[in-house]
Amino acid sequence: MGEISALATKAARGSGLDWGLAEEAGYAVKWLQRRRLPGVMALCRYLSWRHGGNITNWPEETGVHGHYCPIAIGAAYGDGAFGDEAQFSRIKTPLLLIPFAAIRLTEKPLEINIGSSSFYLTKDQIGYTNNDTAILSDAAACQISIASASLPNVTITSTSDLPRVPSTATACVSVLERFAKNTYAPASEESRLAGAGAGLNDND
Repeated sequence: MGEISALATKAARGSGLDWGLAEEAGYAVKWLQRRRLPGVMALCRYLSWRHGGNITNWPEETGVHGHYCPIAIGAAYGDGAFGDEAQFSRIKTPLLLIPFAAIRLTEKPLEINIGSSSFYLTKDQIGYTNNDTAILSDAAACQISIASASLPNVTITSTSDLPRVPSTATACVSVLERFAKNTYAPASEESRLAGAGAGLNDND
């Protein structure tokens, strides 16, 4: 989980997000994967789309017909920029918003409606009403509210330290690795002479 968080952070930075939001992306992916939710796939989809997308960071910006960034909106919500209950339209890859909603959890459970899917968060559990295909929606309106009761009859998942990301996400990991390469400094004669790599004495 630590390795995939670090990779997600580098990939987000390599796609153009600043380091602060990139670190938030790494947090979100790790939070989701530990709860057996497809965080790697969600970030892969979002970063792949982001290059040509029309992104609006803040709901107050009117007259813009793009999508809101789930990481920027989520980080702002987690930091208290919005009330406990908030509504956003056109969130891209909205699954990435959920880990930031969890930051604001109190004794009362939260309900997060994402299109036709509903998520319910408590301090110890997360429940949701649809399968992974519905969870990985491309874009949707999102509403965060205080749940009126405990978790209803939904699929429950809890925190788990899985040894590795599922094999079904292998292609997405490769995409993140390609984005991450954009953060690496290119090799130069000066860097090799300074000790990077084998330098001029490669005896292998």
